[in-house]
Amino acid sequence: MVKHGKHAIRSLRQAGSALKALRQSRKMTQKQLADLTGTAQSTISDIETGVVSVSLDVYLRLLEALGCDLTVTDRTTDADLI
Repeated sequence: MVKHGKHAIRSLRQAGSALKALRQSRKMTQKQLADLTGTAQSTISDIETGVVSVSLDVYLRLLEALGCDLTVTDRTTDADLI
């Protein structure tokens, strides 16, 4: 289960799971998200299950429709530097 907030995503399956959790938290169906983004509902299903890889452009369009941003962070922490 993906919680609200920041998510470390290191695989297609994790990205799909995060997208699904965001969509569901907004009480949106796959069909509604598909209609908002011009993406096929079956493609959204495949993304959410990690079956298919899509371009970054498509993923960003889906995140935009959900009111989210993609953020890149450095894994290095202060503890790693000691």
